[in-house]
Amino acid sequence: MERLGPLLGLWVFALASAAGAQEFCVACSEPSAVYRCVIDGAQPQGGQPLQMLCVTAMAKAGGHGTCSVKRGTVFDCDGAVKHVPWAALNAPPLAAAPPAPAPAPTPPRPEAAAAPDPTSEGPPQTVVEMAKRANQQTSDQMKKAGENLSQGAKKTWDCMTSLFTRC
Repeated sequence: MERLGPLLGLWVFALASAAGAQEFCVACSEPSAVYRCVIDGAQPQGGQPLQMLCVTAMAKAGGHGTCSVKRGTVFDCDGAVKHVPWAALNAPPLAAAPPAPAPAPTPPRPEAAAAPDPTSEGPPQTVVEMAKRANQQTSDQMKKAGENLSQGAKKTWDCMTSLFTRC
């Protein structure tokens, strides 16, 4: 029981300091770089996960093609320290003058109609495009796995019903 007091104090201090800042190790490519992203003033509530805030901020700031949070602890991160304000994440949009009336629509140009297919080959241009491609690939692989499972089940059933003569 004597140890409970200092341990409880240490735990409360750790929670209080964690609420002030959150850190992640972010690895980026195209061009390659590693960052120790510190979110200043981080709070547990928010519309976007804190990891995604770091990934998005580092990708934009460094002009990287892709970024992701590295596994492990931030103490193992040997990247440059970059600070991201958490308040900017939840700041309401600036209330400016009322929006100007929309210009008259222009007819579509022929070259705009032949826009490149987002599923075409080549690296994704945005993180959103990368996520959409990954989601589509996962969906395609799940469909293919389901088809293979159905074929395997049919072959097994045929084998068993023929008393193992058609195996």
